[in-house]
Amino acid sequence: MNKDEILEKSRQENKYKDEMEKDVFLKAGQRSCAVGSIICALIIVLETFFADHVNLSILALYFAMTGTMLLSKYSKLKKIHELIFGSIQLVLSAICMVLYIMRLVR
Repeated sequence: MNKDEILEKSRQENKYKDEMEKDVFLKAGQRSCAVGSIICALIIVLETFFADHVNLSILALYFAMTGTMLLSKYSKLKKIHELIFGSIQLVLSAICMVLYIMRLVR
C-alpha cells in the first residue's frame, strides 16, 4: 500500500466522525459504566443488608460490565493484566448467572 492509498482508507474510515465526537462518546461510555457499577454495588449492599441475601443477577451484570470493559481495553492496549482480570470477571459473571438460574428453578 502506498501513502495515497493509506490516506484514502483513513479518510473513508473517519468520514463522518470528528475527534470531539469520538472523545465525547468515549467519556460518556466511561461515565455510564461507572454509574452502572455504582448502582449495582449499591443494590448488592442494600439487598445484603436488608434482605439477608446476595442478588446474584446484579453481581452477574456487574462482573459482565467490568469484564467486558477490561477485555476491550486489553484488545487495544495489550496489557496482560487487563486480559487476566477481564477474563476472571467474565468467569465470575458466568458463575453468578448459573447460580442465579439454579436459585430460580429451585
